[in-house]
Amino acid sequence: MSNSFAGIHRVRITAIIAAFVMCISFQSGNAEAADALQARKDIKAMGLEYTGQDFAKAAGNGDMTAVRLYLDAGMDVNEGGGAAIGLAAGRGRTQMVQFLLSKGAKPTSSALQYARTRGHPDIEKMLIEAGAKE
Repeated sequence: MSNSFAGIHRVRITAIIAAFVMCISFQSGNAEAADALQARKDIKAMGLEYTGQDFAKAAGNGDMTAVRLYLDAGMDVNEGGGAAIGLAAGRGRTQMVQFLLSKGAKPTSSALQYARTRGHPDIEKMLIEAGAKE
């Protein structure tokens, strides 16, 4: 009898642990959704819209706070064919280009061309090293 009792006890403990893990997973998923909603509210409070165009403008202006909020809100870093990295590159926003690349932005040929024609060799080099093609 003691072996069957231990087996039942073990099953109950396993079920309790599984339920606990599911609760934690569920709560973290809600936290991410809540963070995205809050980020969108913060974007709106800054007088910006949650659009790819405003995201690209923020990147081109070097507004790191706004760009982070857009990404936290779920914006694709390559929205608009990479307009954000293109504007940042063309305006010489070295930190922004580094940041966007670190978040998965594709080093586009357009961004490379903007950096080159507007006289930003450091960004040009960074984009080439990241894989930008002519």
